[in-house]
Amino acid sequence: IVSLAITDLLLGLLVLPFSALYELNREWLLGSIFCNIYISLDVMLCTASILNLFMISLDRYFAVTTPLRYCQVVTRSRVAVGLVVIWTVSLMVSFLPI
Repeated sequence: IVSLAITDLLLGLLVLPFSALYELNREWLLGSIFCNIYISLDVMLCTASILNLFMISLDRYFAVTTPLRYCQVVTRSRVAVGLVVIWTVSLMVSFLPI
């Protein structure tokens, strides 16, 4: 949940103000390099947000379906691996194409 909160906070601070600026001016005023960074950040943070929600839903699924084995299935190391996978996939999807 903390990772999701950080992702959404970064989206609100690093992407949405420039989206509002673009909507108000109807044109991109900040140059092509920053445009590429802006688009990559947008894709990365939206992907990370979606993947965080997916991992939270998996966690809740395991908590409901296997409550007695939940602590064995969901460990700190598996959560850490999940977070690394979330952020790695998000980075690869967004910055590699550009």
